[in-house]
Amino acid sequence: AEKRKDARVAREWLVNLPHELSAEDRKELAHSFAQTLADRYDTIADCAIHKPTDKEIERGADPRNFHAHIMFTTRCAELDDKNEIILTDKATIELSDKKRRSLGMERVSHEIKDVRQIWEQIANEKLAEHDHKLIDSRSYAAQGIDIEPQLKMGSVATKLERDKYERELRKAEQAKEEGKHYEIDKTPATQLGTINEIINERNELVWGVELAKNQKVNDAADTIILNGHKIKDIEHSIPPPQAISSNLPKPSMATTADEPIKKPDPTPALKPKAPTLDAVAQAMAMAQGVKTKRENEQKQKEVALEQQRKHELAEQQKREQAERERIEQARADKARQLELENKKFTTDKRALYDSAVARAEQHTQKGIDPSSKSGKHILAIAVANDVMHNLNQYIDKVDTTQRQRELAMSERDKLTDFAYDKSTQALTEIKKLHYTSERKSHTAALQGALSAFTDNHSQTIEQTQQIAIESVKKDIADYSNEINRSRSYGLGR
Repeated sequence: AEKRKDARVAREWLVNLPHELSAEDRKELAHSFAQTLADRYDTIADCAIHKPTDKEIERGADPRNFHAHIMFTTRCAELDDKNEIILTDKATIELSDKKRRSLGMERVSHEIKDVRQIWEQIANEKLAEHDHKLIDSRSYAAQGIDIEPQLKMGSVATKLERDKYERELRKAEQAKEEGKHYEIDKTPATQLGTINEIINERNELVWGVELAKNQKVNDAADTIILNGHKIKDIEHSIPPPQAISSNLPKPSMATTADEPIKKPDPTPALKPKAPTLDAVAQAMAMAQGVKTKRENEQKQKEVALEQQRKHELAEQQKREQAERERIEQARADKARQLELENKKFTTDKRALYDSAVARAEQHTQKGIDPSSKSGKHILAIAVANDVMHNLNQYIDKVDTTQRQRELAMSERDKLTDFAYDKSTQALTEIKKLHYTSERKSHTAALQGALSAFTDNHSQTIEQTQQIAIESVKKDIADYSNEINRSRSYGLGR
């Protein structure tokens, strides 16, 4: 459906699944959320549920980290007339804010908040079924909780932290095998890890304060409820007036009937005391101190983050420089090695050719003048045949390097082209001979030399080269037949 090579074809939503639920409930919860969004945007959803592995837990991962990766198509899906799935327009969640405004829709950020609320509702329904604590899709800031997010570690810092933890585990295991005790060093290996540890400790303190505040509110509520029960118990335990004392005069029936019973006046509520100027000043000073402390902490985090960034950048530059130097050195070493192998092959090739030329007399044929133009070409084909044999043996040698084999194969291809050229030139020179008998003997010699070459090396000749050689062989055969026909008519001598 996409036209651009860099088009986005899928969008991933990541949700944390409540660890309090069973595996089946978590699966049902993830599928319900995926189905809801697929119906909302008319897209296709693919849901993958993950849990932390034993290896990840050994590295320090949270064993409660159950989560789901839900992949959605960026385009709407429909069924066509053939009942096959087709992708149509982009889903509304994928549209730009400008496009959404033109359609009378809110920004994508509002849409994402709506999706978070949908997840909150679906998850809380399942949590409420099992009487578990509910979740809140709002941020801590929106909830009024002073929790600071930890800094993003990144792949480099995360690997350093994991590597250190694994080293400490190996030391502890080795000490255990030796019957000793080794205390694992849990201090962070990077500045980012140290900062996140401080943020985590700070957040735990904030949580402690929040819990203490909640406990005070709960204690106060329990006291009010308890006092209310005591008042009711006292009211129920007061005896009737006549049972208090028999000496008191009883009211007359008329008095009791004529005077209505009055309710006791309610106790006036205590007016809250207005805060004193000292209390207000003290509160403002405390607030200013907290603000200043937070600003200082933020500056320290930024400075530490900048230092960590510079350190990582410097380390990265060192690694890149070292890698460049290594690659350059490897390239130089390879170039030197190739140069040595090229020189060695040049020397070996010269020896192979000299050996074949030294045996050139063995290929001279009766009635063929090796010093004539056509004779030289035929002899060159025979010598090329010997050199090809030498190259094949050279390639099969154990001490021949890969580079030398490649050069030998290339030389073998050149020899094949050489044999083709010499055959064509020889046929041209043969046609110039005066006597028919000479043309016939030279043509037969040429056919023999070329056939020996192709028969011996047909496995190593390229297909295009084979086609060319077969073509020149046909030309030679046709010319040989032409000579025979002319002799039969008595035209030649």
